[in-house]
Amino acid sequence: MHEFEKKIVIALNRHKSKTLDFLSALISSVSLLVFIWIAIAIFLIMRDLLVGLFVCLGLAIVFTIHFLISEGIFKWGGKMFSIERLRPYRAYPDEVRAIGKKFLDASFPSSHMASLVGGLVVLTYFYKAVFPFAIISIIIMGWSRLRNGMHYPSDILAGITLGIVYGYLALAILKII
Repeated sequence: MHEFEKKIVIALNRHKSKTLDFLSALISSVSLLVFIWIAIAIFLIMRDLLVGLFVCLGLAIVFTIHFLISEGIFKWGGKMFSIERLRPYRAYPDEVRAIGKKFLDASFPSSHMASLVGGLVVLTYFYKAVFPFAIISIIIMGWSRLRNGMHYPSDILAGITLGIVYGYLALAILKII
């Protein structure tokens, strides 16, 4: 399986294109993602204060859970116990080039995917019309993380799975509140 995943990353990463490299790096930019989530939160609060605040609380819960589990347990714990998975560009420097920010932490799971999907689960719960945009966003982010040489497909799938769990856990907590 690992060899197959490596081939997928190499296939998406090998073609140099200034435009695609720029777009891929931009899509994965943590600063841009933070800006987009803040802009969404402001828009929702301005549109409908009560629902907007509830969505923002849900997003805050998702991102907190994500930080504690994905970053804390998986990435920090993996490093602590020396079981971290090297990112493709680090594991295969002669075959995979890093595009955008060179993350040095563990490859597994994809934090970008976990936080994105978790946030989108909350957003689509309150605004069903967002669902098609959410699917497109997930596909684009997954492509970007593979193209950038930052993840293997299983990292992306694990991030998506964790994001779904984080999102539904946040919604369960919101219902209790």
